[in-house]
Amino acid sequence: MKPWSQVALLAKREFSERVRNKTFIITMSLLVVAILAIGPAVNFFSGGEDEATMIGLAGEELPGIEQELHTQAALFDLEIEVARFPSRDEVETALTEGDVAVVLVEGTQIVFHENVSSRLTALVHSAIDTTVKTGALTGLGLSEGEIASVVEPIPIEVTTLEEQNIQDDAKRGAAFVGAIFLYISIIMFGQFVAMGTVEEKQNRVVEVILSRVRPWQVLVGKVAGIGLLGLLQLAIFAGAAYISAQLADLPDIDVAAIGLPIITSLLFWFILGYTFYAFLYAAVGSTVSRQEDLQGALMIPIALILPGYLLAIMAAEDPDALLPTVASWLPPWAPFVMPVRIAAGSAQSWEIAVAIVGTVLGAIALVWIGARVYSGALLRTGGKVKLREAWKAAAE
Repeated sequence: MKPWSQVALLAKREFSERVRNKTFIITMSLLVVAILAIGPAVNFFSGGEDEATMIGLAGEELPGIEQELHTQAALFDLEIEVARFPSRDEVETALTEGDVAVVLVEGTQIVFHENVSSRLTALVHSAIDTTVKTGALTGLGLSEGEIASVVEPIPIEVTTLEEQNIQDDAKRGAAFVGAIFLYISIIMFGQFVAMGTVEEKQNRVVEVILSRVRPWQVLVGKVAGIGLLGLLQLAIFAGAAYISAQLADLPDIDVAAIGLPIITSLLFWFILGYTFYAFLYAAVGSTVSRQEDLQGALMIPIALILPGYLLAIMAAEDPDALLPTVASWLPPWAPFVMPVRIAAGSAQSWEIAVAIVGTVLGAIALVWIGARVYSGALLRTGGKVKLREAWKAAAE
């Protein structure tokens, strides 16, 4: 059988064994359900469509106050409804039960339940002020046009130096969430590679496998099989997140325009990042013979991965900052940081090319280094093997 056909069989074995694992299936199903529930939950807790704010009137009313409340509400960009209450007891009940946000009593007293809203206070106060002035000016015999020129608010234009781009902010946020998924996925499936290596050493299965294939084939097959499982899981999670975002009521955000490029980027950078780190995980996993000793060995790849997560946070806050910019070019951290900078529109084409080429070359180097350490340590049992000793053993 050809060498790469043997690699494919080993990869299929790794994939099949883990994809049928009940714990994996149950955990993955629960996470998919949880992700799908986020969109409807956002709608539920945000109250879906904006409801009208209820404003109550009690006691003697100022002439024209209801109409003026609606006029002022339009200026405050707020939709309101007006309700009337014949007694003070009904006012207190309505406020306590949350049926109304605020009540104007006798045209002079603004009553809230507990927390005073400065926005509603300003709205009702402006309505009272305008209504009283209109009544006074009408009594002086002024025409409607003259009254309007006195009481109508002077139009003021409010602008910002930089217009907020909701779409760009959403892209950056989605890319950062994707970086978190990458961080978790690379650690999770990298550990699967390491644990699988230790397990095969511990139960001596690797000795049987190595009687038929070479160590590098075992290594590549294991990394490929578990990597395909990781890619499948990430694709399912990304699809569930996309559907959940579609279910959520996200005004002014084009979910398709954001979600599909982010998902494509997420899968692409997972392949690069996982390939880079999986061979490192396999190498350090091959240096121990017991699962109890594995956690200490895994600190080597985690020490490289963790800064990538922290740098992704920095990139989400300021994608043009020097540290995340430089980090996005370097193989250990490019898979985490570069997608965020790309989504923010900060990464230049040459920077993306440098990141991709650097990560690919770094992965190739780790394939060679990892395969050598893996070969030198795979059959050595009984205790922890130093990386230097495994390296020398492979040359013998």
